[in-house]
Amino acid sequence: MKLQPLFDRILAMPIETVKKTASGITLSEGDESEVKKAKVVAIGTGIYDCGVFIDMKIGVNDTIFYEEHTVAKFCDGENNYILIKQTDVLAYEKE
Repeated sequence: MKLQPLFDRILAMPIETVKKTASGITLSEGDESEVKKAKVVAIGTGIYDCGVFIDMKIGVNDTIFYEEHTVAKFCDGENNYILIKQTDVLAYEKE
């Protein structure tokens, strides 16, 4: 699949995290308010706001941190993806 996000949107693949206690018990992911991570696979070109062009600060292969309620989720049959606006990203790590 070759998707290209529009404007200030980011296409990313969620990174599944497994939580374990000190004794090795695996915990379920029940907390929706928890900050999640994803690997960026494509970015839009940027957006104009009040006549000023705002370029994308986040790039392909960066890791983004986001809240679950700010994304659109979908699947291409094999992989899970999220689509999120750059302004909804909480933080990012450069590759």
